[in-house]
Amino acid sequence: MAASDDGTIDIRRKMREDWDRRARVDPRYWVAATAEADEASYLESAERDAASLLDGLRGRIGPEGRVLDLGCGIGRLSAQIAGRFAEVVGVDVSPAMIEAARALHAGRPGLRFEANSGNDLADFPTGSMDLVFSYSVLPHLPADVLESYFLEVGRVLRPGGWFRYQFWIGPPHDASTSDTLTIRVYDRATFDRLNAEAGLTVAEIDEIDYFDPVLQLKPVWVNATRTSTPARAVPELAARASAAAPEERELEYGLLLYLAVKHDERGDVGEAERVLEQCVALDPGRPEAYIQWSRHRLDQDDVEGGLKLLEALTDAVPDCAPGWLYRAQFAEAKGDKAAATAALDRLAALRPPEAELRKEAQAMRRRLRGGR
Repeated sequence: MAASDDGTIDIRRKMREDWDRRARVDPRYWVAATAEADEASYLESAERDAASLLDGLRGRIGPEGRVLDLGCGIGRLSAQIAGRFAEVVGVDVSPAMIEAARALHAGRPGLRFEANSGNDLADFPTGSMDLVFSYSVLPHLPADVLESYFLEVGRVLRPGGWFRYQFWIGPPHDASTSDTLTIRVYDRATFDRLNAEAGLTVAEIDEIDYFDPVLQLKPVWVNATRTSTPARAVPELAARASAAAPEERELEYGLLLYLAVKHDERGDVGEAERVLEQCVALDPGRPEAYIQWSRHRLDQDDVEGGLKLLEALTDAVPDCAPGWLYRAQFAEAKGDKAAATAALDRLAALRPPEAELRKEAQAMRRRLRGGR
């Protein structure tokens, strides 16, 4: 990821690279994030959310309508509603998502997918759309990008056209400019301003039957109609992005670990290890993925491979006491008593507070000394 002299990059580039990376791991998971993390739940969620999208429109868009899916991912909702309207176009900042969408839905009449810049809809003429919709996209956008998209939606909608979108309204919950994953919550005044500046009038706000335990809030569907011309053109986007913020990296890492566990439960070891590899690449300073991956290698009778992972862990995080214990165990399994003893010595120097960990280390020392 090339950066300027001050170490930052254009936020649009970071959005593209972030979502390309996530798409390469598992695009279905990243656009649906179901608890089951499998194809069946992905399809079920697509049917449910598409029904909610259409029902909430209250019959306002007929079969002759032209529809734009803003932040379409791999076409989870676009594909569900294709055929109900004259044309459905999905746009996304991630070329990898668009490539996958085209492959999944090739040959569907009236349905196409295009990569866009990440903050405008310059490929679409003013007043060319009857409906723009967006689900689980806008709250993840940096604030400057969100404002640009609202203005662009107001521009591309025909007078009287509709914008139906999922949003979070409540006590503000912000994130860093560079964060492309954490949910942002907007207060009512900001919500009203975004719509008004885009020339949109809110008709309905429909509560979604999901309560977020972190935000202590339910998301909503919003129906807004274009009643006037946007108050201003899309400004030049000045936002810059640095490396992933800690909150964003922690969230992505945790979601990847969860995905690896779900692959394990299905017996798909190869996919689990591929996800764990992405975890390590995302944050080499965290131990969980190394340890989980090393256990996979042990299950495959690859002690040497597991030991190399634990060596990488203790090189990256030298004060990780569990890493040294596991490294000693793998060295013992390999038959290298000297390496196992050296790892235990490093562990002892850390003076770990965990009693169970110290107990295991002492038991290993006795084994290495021949039971004395």
